[in-house]
Amino acid sequence: MTSAVPVPTQDAARELDPAGMPRAEIYGLLTATVAPRPIAWVSTRDAAGESNLAPHSYFTVLSHQPSMLGFVSVGRKDTLRNVEATGEYVINVAGEDLIAALNTTAANAPPGESEFPWAGVTPEPAARVSAPRVAEAPVAFELRLVEVKPTGDSFLIIGEVIHVRIAERVLRNDRVAPDLLQPVGRMAGATYARTGDRFDLARPTFADLQARADAPTPAD
Repeated sequence: MTSAVPVPTQDAARELDPAGMPRAEIYGLLTATVAPRPIAWVSTRDAAGESNLAPHSYFTVLSHQPSMLGFVSVGRKDTLRNVEATGEYVINVAGEDLIAALNTTAANAPPGESEFPWAGVTPEPAARVSAPRVAEAPVAFELRLVEVKPTGDSFLIIGEVIHVRIAERVLRNDRVAPDLLQPVGRMAGATYARTGDRFDLARPTFADLQARADAPTPAD
């Protein structure tokens, strides 16, 4: 059956074996093609009570009920160690106005050195977890750790959302409005993507597809 949806023609392509590629090369390929990626701006507290703040761009929704989010730590970093030590953390969502601050927290600060003052953002007490929230962030998900799952050279951190704080400035009709939130996506290398250019596509039913296939083709 011929699709009624126009698609581009296939071009010349390469066939690659990831197992035989250098780590930097496969990393570059994955981050360039799985994009744009949402960014989890994760705030934690270590066993001594010092705060940590770092961005992680392997991040997604895992479940609605219970509400669960997952992000990946590539290797063992302060964020992962703090989450394992306390079982609690906050995933903050930054808009365009906070991207410079978020990028600052990607610096390789030593353990025990809080990124909050370096980024110029405010640690605010969370409602239900010991880790602080970013006061300036429009959305903050407070999470309790469910599981840390090793995945190759990385670790999938799964948490249940137990509290959410949403700034009124990003709400319209009691819902988060993308044009007010202005989320930013991560691309490869030093590149980020704005999400201001958006469009809507209604999800079709199978009956819609059948109707499309049965529709007469317009005459040339």
